[in-house]
Amino acid sequence: MGGQKKSPWVFLSFIPIALVLGGVAFWIIQGRITAHPKIASQPKVMESVDYSGLTIPMTDIAVRVDHGRISIPLDVLKEKKMVRFEYGNNGVKIPILAYVTSSGRVVAAISMCEPCRSTHFHIQGKTLVCNACNTEWNLENLKGIQGGCVNYPPEVIPSTIEKGRLLIEEKVVRGWKPRT
Repeated sequence: MGGQKKSPWVFLSFIPIALVLGGVAFWIIQGRITAHPKIASQPKVMESVDYSGLTIPMTDIAVRVDHGRISIPLDVLKEKKMVRFEYGNNGVKIPILAYVTSSGRVVAAISMCEPCRSTHFHIQGKTLVCNACNTEWNLENLKGIQGGCVNYPPEVIPSTIEKGRLLIEEKVVRGWKPRT
């Protein structure tokens, strides 16, 4: 019984399909774990934090403004894990939040879910959740997970650490405009 020899073209035709599928899988995986560029450059202030099974509400705090910088006590942020305050500028109040990611980085952001206009959030396990619409974002990179406002996470603003305080440039906050 002579077996028919299979053409090498059948085998070779599967190579491009495998490459395309592999590329798509890589793109999907990379999209889920890639850090937000502004978050990746934020300072690390703690070792990892395990939020599994926890709900962390925002804590309203008072801040100082000195020499063009908004100043938050780092020890309060490390203790509470998520804080909120309002920056006033010419009668306009801009809500700001800061939290510690699971990997120990500090994230400062405008505290607004812009489509629904909520300014309050909480940490639920590995997600940041809007208190009004329940939209969820990945705590590490603010990529949308589920909900109506996934494309509008709180907008990250750069911050630095100096002498036990988290510092945010006033001009960055003053220049902020809603995306919607």
